[in-house]
Amino acid sequence: MKNFKQLVVIFIGLLALIKPAQAQGCQGLDSLLLDPRFDIEVLLPRLDSLNMIALSVNHTVKQEEAAMRSNQWSERYTRWIWAQNLSVFYNYSFGSLPFFAFTDFSTNSLIQVKQGYRAGVNLQLSVFDVMGQRGRVNEIKEKVIFQKHKRDAEAQELRRKMGAFYADMVGYNRLYKGRNEDLLTQTIACQVAEKEFREGTIHMAEYSRQKNVLADAEAAFHESFRFYYSSLLQFEAILGVPLCSIMIKKR
Repeated sequence: MKNFKQLVVIFIGLLALIKPAQAQGCQGLDSLLLDPRFDIEVLLPRLDSLNMIALSVNHTVKQEEAAMRSNQWSERYTRWIWAQNLSVFYNYSFGSLPFFAFTDFSTNSLIQVKQGYRAGVNLQLSVFDVMGQRGRVNEIKEKVIFQKHKRDAEAQELRRKMGAFYADMVGYNRLYKGRNEDLLTQTIACQVAEKEFREGTIHMAEYSRQKNVLADAEAAFHESFRFYYSSLLQFEAILGVPLCSIMIKKR
């Protein structure tokens, strides 16, 4: 009985440490997540929703998406880089400007203009620009495809880790609940044994055995809590957002 009271005091103290953190903008783990009466699947969204949250905030995935967009803009720029050699002019000038005017295809006449408005288009392209343009565009396109595959690979790896950590968290949550039930059951059994021992209906050996079983149950409970608490912290780290900010069940 004394050990059970100590356990209750420790658990209440742990919750007291967690609640002040909640008041400061949802920092730390919510006390509901550590309550063995609740299933973690009920408190948090489904795994597919958690994957979407993780993908939206994961810095590695966002970095790959930014690199892919950068290459897409480079591709657009490269497609039109030839236009830098294209110029349009319009001016008013003086001087002799001879040109041929064709009014009849059988004859032509040379006309000279002394002054006037003049407009035109000037295009200068080197052979290297003409022959190498397609290659440069294709190179940038391949970079875009490569970056897209790299982003998808990062997203797939993140989903794989999310699934593994989620399975560990759910498994440790069930173990934690089971060890808590064992502890409560054994605590009651030990209380009954203590009463019977005082009444003289059982021997000291049986009472000692019940006390040892209770001690083992307490040790198993503390170990399961450590594993479960660690799994919560690891899952929160890979998720990228505090678990208390996405909980479905609120107080």
